[in-house]
Amino acid sequence: MSAESRRGRVVVGLTGGPGAAFGVRLLEVLAALPVETHLVMCRCASRAIARETGRAPEQIRALADRVYAERNQAARISSGSFLTLGMAIAPCSASSLASIGLGLATNLVHRAADVTIKEGRPLVLVVPGDGLGPLRDDALRRLARTPRVALVRPRGARPEEVDAAVREVVELLGVGA
Repeated sequence: MSAESRRGRVVVGLTGGPGAAFGVRLLEVLAALPVETHLVMCRCASRAIARETGRAPEQIRALADRVYAERNQAARISSGSFLTLGMAIAPCSASSLASIGLGLATNLVHRAADVTIKEGRPLVLVVPGDGLGPLRDDALRRLARTPRVALVRPRGARPEEVDAAVREVVELLGVGA
């Protein structure tokens, strides 16, 4: 399906930390839906994708309709006037969780998340695992109280757990088939 025939835009951020399969699978699912995907893949996510999935980051970038550099804070997705259906960050690293929770736009993923929150659009954060520690748990609680922010907390990374988490993300964004 061409980007021109799609009915909305979704921003996807891939940050570091464990759980690269969540972001990869999300992009695969979104590619089959009537949405235009705008991807920001952090450098640490590129390394995690190669290490955890055995796939080249270029293969994953090819799943998106548009790709932006992590440091390009002037990108279209950093503006509230760029209309989207919402944003998902999968996986959302601990440092991204903290930055977003504090409103620190240190890269394009964080800036786009900040804009998504400001504009009242859905922001879905996939935070794999548990036992993040008290400071990260505090960031999770702060974000959980933010309107239109949803946290998806998969407990494992088996294929069925990845698929279940991705289904939840798609539902929360309202872009399901």
